[in-house]
Amino acid sequence: MKIVTTLIMTLSLFACGTKEQEPELISFEDLAGETGTEQSAPAATGADPYKYAPEFLDFIKSQTSQLDTSQNLSPHPLDRFGYSTAIKLDFSSRLVSGNPEAAVSKASVYYYTFTDSLKTKNAFYNWLDCFGSACEPVQLNRKLDKIQANPSFTLVYDTTIVAVEYACSDPKNTWRSFQDSLLARFGKTYKYRLEVKCNGPVEWK
Repeated sequence: MKIVTTLIMTLSLFACGTKEQEPELISFEDLAGETGTEQSAPAATGADPYKYAPEFLDFIKSQTSQLDTSQNLSPHPLDRFGYSTAIKLDFSSRLVSGNPEAAVSKASVYYYTFTDSLKTKNAFYNWLDCFGSACEPVQLNRKLDKIQANPSFTLVYDTTIVAVEYACSDPKNTWRSFQDSLLARFGKTYKYRLEVKCNGPVEWK
């Protein structure tokens, strides 16, 4: 009996000191928000990210006859979270022929995909917690009259986020047709649509 009792106590202590594996449970980080340290590369080094973004590639091709494209190296708040694919491009309006001093308008596009809808929401909600140049919170589906931020247009789908940012100096509606083209390419079945004017307001569509 003494040997049996000792064995039971030993097994109990071992069980208490062993971390249980519960692969079916959602972790606290998934529910409360990641720390921002997790970042996934699109695939192996040297892989073509457009292979995982056919819709975005089709959109780019549809715009090249009207706009120039260049690599966008600017950081974005969504860089801090666990995306699967990230593509950043600048779309620029070409100079008017015969007027080399004409201003060039630029739209910075940030395209992200995620492995599932939970990670998409996590990244988007964390971005809303620190939005704009002054890191101000934006409440979901609630209009905000003023915020320190450039004009932007964001579409959130199940596993995709497309964010576009412009300069405050661009005339009103300069990029309206560009936004319409994005919407036509990715569809109107978005989860959220966020539009921000220069320094506000923040509006949900």
